[in-house]
Amino acid sequence: MRSRKLFATIAAAAAFVLVGNLSLAAGEDAGKSAPKDAGAAASKGDAGSPKTDAGANANDAGRASPTMNPLGDDDMDDPAAGDPHGPGAGGNPHGGAGGMDANGLFQAPPDTADIDPNLPPGSIRIHVVDADAKPIANQVVTIGIINNSIAKGESRKRVECTTDGDGQCLLKDQDRGQLIAYRVSVTKDGASFAVPPFQLSADKGVRCVLHLYPVVNDLAGATIVSQAILYVELKDDRVQIEEILSVYNFGKTTWVPKDLLIELPETFTALTSQQEMSDVTVEPVEQKGARIRGTFGPGKHEIDFRWQVPYSGERDLTLFSGMPPHLAQGRVMAPSSTQMKLLVNGFPTAITRTDNQGQRILVTEREMRRDEAAVSRIKVELRDLPTAGPGRWIVSVIALVVMLGAIVMALVIDPNKGPRDLRVARKGLLEDLEDLERAHRRGDVGPKTYEREKRVLLERLAAVLRDHEPRAAS
Repeated sequence: MRSRKLFATIAAAAAFVLVGNLSLAAGEDAGKSAPKDAGAAASKGDAGSPKTDAGANANDAGRASPTMNPLGDDDMDDPAAGDPHGPGAGGNPHGGAGGMDANGLFQAPPDTADIDPNLPPGSIRIHVVDADAKPIANQVVTIGIINNSIAKGESRKRVECTTDGDGQCLLKDQDRGQLIAYRVSVTKDGASFAVPPFQLSADKGVRCVLHLYPVVNDLAGATIVSQAILYVELKDDRVQIEEILSVYNFGKTTWVPKDLLIELPETFTALTSQQEMSDVTVEPVEQKGARIRGTFGPGKHEIDFRWQVPYSGERDLTLFSGMPPHLAQGRVMAPSSTQMKLLVNGFPTAITRTDNQGQRILVTEREMRRDEAAVSRIKVELRDLPTAGPGRWIVSVIALVVMLGAIVMALVIDPNKGPRDLRVARKGLLEDLEDLERAHRRGDVGPKTYEREKRVLLERLAAVLRDHEPRAAS
């Protein structure tokens, strides 16, 4: 008994020293000022789901995604701001023709799905029109139906209808209920046009308006303007970069790029994207970058993805990222220690700001001029990063060895432990391994930490199994 208490005391003390030294090794100032993870500045658990408006009312953007815009300011301008019928605005609720703004840019009307009291329950009337609200006849329309039945699980099916001379088709006697969702879409020339998903009410039908536009693959045939926000953060033995690209299409054509590649460093890893309600996707291309596919119709589109590069504790770090076409505005942010510096080529000197949680953030941003060369990529430098001396790591390693020895002694060399206790220990270790694997796949744990922790857990599991086998036999 006295021996077990002694080992428990040693383990607790070693854990305290270990955690303290690992925190110091990562940099006290960086740990205090930087978010605990990519979403900590947002006070939410998932950094992969920001809905930042890269330029629109940044107060709202700051509330929606402080991860990407933690400052909650109004510095970046939305190319469509000030126009109530601009991209993302409510516009004409009946889905009429689009209009031209003062600069001669097309303002897209919304695609809508509205309750219509003149339609019988269970019916869907679909209007397919062009940019000028003229009907499109003989167009095949696909209606996707998802039924999330509690008894039968999720089921999916599709039905089709073809528009008449007035650009309309009608579906009758469709299922209703809160567990059934509908999505009206048209595929044309490689582009996907769709109405936001909707449900049918118990006593009325729904009237949908869907706009189709000519499809172009060449960027020269579209009126595209873009914005970019980069959030650069140190995480253990890697650097994580989260990007939100806002693409505005002010033309009357739909752009479907053939090969849109955002160039990234050759050593990038763990590229993941936040899935939006569209067909726009981001795919990793090994040693090259992020390939973006999908449909960019008139209006605003957001692309949200993140990636990582290895970090071995050096004092200065340089990386780069490609930019979307026709970049109009860019912003780069990094949580920082007191001595850290952020430099971005072509951007002004970074200034120190405080986010809405009191954390220190370095920020630099730039608005591009029409008469200057297009910016296709930017170089980001982090200088004077906090580094740890070898003494801290030596103390950490010693503490880790002592702690593991105490744990093994407490779990395995206890003569009073029976088979049931060993089974419980084995189950706990297997669960820890599963949690580690999931965290590694999500990118929350770097490769070095993953290998180290996995090795420790496997050694502990092997020790438990060696002790369990002879006891089980007896």
